[in-house]
Amino acid sequence: MLNTLRIQNLALIPAVEINFGATFNVLTGETGAGKSIIIGSLNFIFGDKLSLNAIRHGADFARVTAVFDDTIIVRTLHANGKSEIRVNDEPMTLKGLREVAGNLIDIHGQHDTEKLLDPKNHLSILDAFAQTDLSAYQNAYQALQNLRQELSTYGDNSEERARLLDLYQYQINEIERANLSVDEEENLNQRALVLRNAEKLAEGLQQAIDNLTDGDGSLGISQKRLLSVQQYDCKLQTLAERLNAAGSEIGDILMELRDYADSMDFSADALESVYDRLDEIKNLKRKYGATIADVLAFYEKTQTEYTRLLQAGDTIQKLQNQIDAQTAVVEKLAAEVTAHRQAAARELALRLIEQLKDLGMEQTRFEVQFTVVAPKSSGADAVEFLFSANVGQPLRPLAQIISGGEMSRLMLAVKTVANPTPQKTLVFDEIDTGISGKMGVALAAKLKALSQQSQIIVVTHLASVAAVADTHFLIQKNVSAEQTVTNVYPLDATAREQEIARIIGGGSTALAHARALLSGQI
Repeated sequence: MLNTLRIQNLALIPAVEINFGATFNVLTGETGAGKSIIIGSLNFIFGDKLSLNAIRHGADFARVTAVFDDTIIVRTLHANGKSEIRVNDEPMTLKGLREVAGNLIDIHGQHDTEKLLDPKNHLSILDAFAQTDLSAYQNAYQALQNLRQELSTYGDNSEERARLLDLYQYQINEIERANLSVDEEENLNQRALVLRNAEKLAEGLQQAIDNLTDGDGSLGISQKRLLSVQQYDCKLQTLAERLNAAGSEIGDILMELRDYADSMDFSADALESVYDRLDEIKNLKRKYGATIADVLAFYEKTQTEYTRLLQAGDTIQKLQNQIDAQTAVVEKLAAEVTAHRQAAARELALRLIEQLKDLGMEQTRFEVQFTVVAPKSSGADAVEFLFSANVGQPLRPLAQIISGGEMSRLMLAVKTVANPTPQKTLVFDEIDTGISGKMGVALAAKLKALSQQSQIIVVTHLASVAAVADTHFLIQKNVSAEQTVTNVYPLDATAREQEIARIIGGGSTALAHARALLSGQI
């Protein structure tokens, strides 16, 4: 049950607190007073988006707080676009909010009308009424889908398998011909770097060789002179040994540099050959993976898949047999679901017709049309609601034939026979569209009966509906200090008489009529 709704800085509302009753609550007010703001705040709590323009002018945020029996939801939209959701003072995602709020409150308005008119939603409405248990069917259907998915990995048929084998063989051969190694690309890039800079490299090598050759003679002289004087100081012996070792090392380096220079191939053909190989590797990576390692991994995987397909004959036949057996299970369970739905559909039609007769639609006919479809997760049925409100008028789809007033009454009838969960709060916005007179009285009676099962909140323009409510709120727009402000006031007995008289049309006659409605004389 929704106990309290607090609204801060939303549109024309600076701050409002509404304490709802446990049964039948109505909100009334003149056109433009702000009834849509109240519904908008409830939708915001329910998980709908709120425009930044909805934040009251001059405020930094808009906030809605909904206090249920065991749950407190607080949702805030800041002027910078940041949104906060807290449930029982814990942060919550938008998805989580919708799940929590969906278990606490149902808001029935224009969206529900559109949902009821769309045949795509009729099956779920029927299943909700029928309390259809799809668990066994859906488990069987999922098992069938898994088998089909496994079979599809072998190709849908022999021609598809042959095509896959040809493709795999081509890919395997292409990668094998390339004879790749993991570090080849890095080596080729280094080789290309050398070849692109051949002239600079040759020049630098020659200069190094020349300098070392000249230095080698000077080094030999230094060695001889140091050896001739080391006898005079033992410290010089170590330095002489180090100098001798350095000479040997420089000699080795010089020899390797000369060998490297003699072996260099700086031809344009060599560089072109490197580029061709890099292009080949690039093409393979484009097809099979981001790196050579990825290409080789693809090769291993494809080889495995190729072998699997070659040896698939027995496995495919086994899978096909399993699919045939599982298909029979699915069809049997689907038929049971259909039979359950058809029985429920007849009961739904009877109960809706009964409800609609009470609402003044004595000639109504209603039928659930079934169409057999290929099994899917929801079963093997497509359904559509057919409707006729007048004698001699054929049954037709709702969207083609039903009027606004008829639609409002049908929606209320659907909610009534669906036996809503008593723990849920039901909010009706514009349920009285197109209804007046005796139909308004009948509508009020239906809402009153519904409020004995669930807490209901109704935004209404009908005096007959407002008069039977247990708790009545007036939504009123005022101008104060050059600011337009919307407030919500609980009405006492006298104020209720005045408000219902205003709805009727005003004047002393209207006031008498209001008193008669409130006393149950009408």
